[in-house]
Amino acid sequence: MDTPLLLVLTGKTASGKDTIIAKILEKYPNFKKVLTTTTRAPREDEVNGVDYNFISKEDFKRKIEQGDFLEYVEYGGNYYGTEKSQINLTENLIWKIDPSMAGKAKEMFKNSIILYITVDEGVVLERLKRRGLSGEEIEKRIQDDQKFWDEYKDKY
Repeated sequence: MDTPLLLVLTGKTASGKDTIIAKILEKYPNFKKVLTTTTRAPREDEVNGVDYNFISKEDFKRKIEQGDFLEYVEYGGNYYGTEKSQINLTENLIWKIDPSMAGKAKEMFKNSIILYITVDEGVVLERLKRRGLSGEEIEKRIQDDQKFWDEYKDKY
């Protein structure tokens, strides 16, 4: 039996990570998507348990206290994390993770491939505007992206 592959995708906000994951899963159905648990509200086309596991901030904090997360981060006023139960290293996995945690993923799972996804800043700007974010929130996300890239680029 081949060794299962852990493919980790990270990158800029609004860079198309979810679209890339959907295309990979379409072409390679032997991969399973690792679901991120988040406290943010679902977008109109997102489904709980398919796109993300959507929970309240109180439930997220309780799960932190119980040690349920492999990793988590607060971003844009919401929590995002990977529950330990999502990682089953007996199957091929595709895992979307925050850029600040991608290096940690590489340290935890030596047999992983980490890809940093990026697109032109104009494309990011347009996508974030379509999501209805404020100018201030958009600017913060773009600044955070640059900070994460500068700090973690050697980990990808």
